[in-house]
Formats: sequence, C-alpha cells, structure tokens
Amino acid sequence: MILTTLLLVVVLTTAALFLRSVLGGGDRYAQIPRGPGRRDSAQDVYWEARVLAALNGNRSALERQVLSKQRHKPGLKRWELLRLVYLDATRRNPALRTERRPTPRPGTYRTHF
Repeated sequence: MILTTLLLVVVLTTAALFLRSVLGGGDRYAQIPRGPGRRDSAQDVYWEARVLAALNGNRSALERQVLSKQRHKPGLKRWELLRLVYLDATRRNPALRTERRPTPRPGTYRTHF
C-alpha cells in the first residue's frame, strides 16, 4: 500500500513536470500574446527598458505587473501592457522635490468669493 502510494506520487509529479515543460507553464511571461502578425518588438524593447528603469531593474516585479495587467486587459499587445505598467509604476512613485507643485498652506483656502 505504501509502496503503491509512493509510486503513484512519483508518477504524478513526473507527469506534471513533463506537462509543464511541454505546455510552457514554467515561463508565464512568455504567454503574453505575440503572434506572427505583430511587428511591435521595437515598442516592446522600448517600453520594457523604461519600465525596468522605473522599477530599478526588478524583472520579477515587471513580470508580476504585466501578468496582472494582462489578466484584466487580455486583448492588448505586449507593448501596450508594458506602457500601462510604466504609467502605473511612475504614477505610484512620488515626483522629485523639484517637480512637485507646492501645496497650498491651510489658511489660503477660500470658501466664497
């Protein structure tokens, strides 16, 4: 009984690993659609470089964000997903002190004119 269970576990894990390698489940980032009709690899490179710069070269963060964007917007091309991720990444990061507009002081608000 124990030997049969162990043998079954070994066979199932081997089959799962084999299917994962055949179906490409290991590299989920490669599942972002790139058909033969797409000629936007230059855009991919451009936006990926900008996103990686915004994320300080964190490729796993790039992968997570692109995959979550793809889940919510499945029809977009890869460069469009990367562009949306770039906009999100740069919006969440606070602007530099020189680029920020000064906040008004509490006493300057007017309730009527």
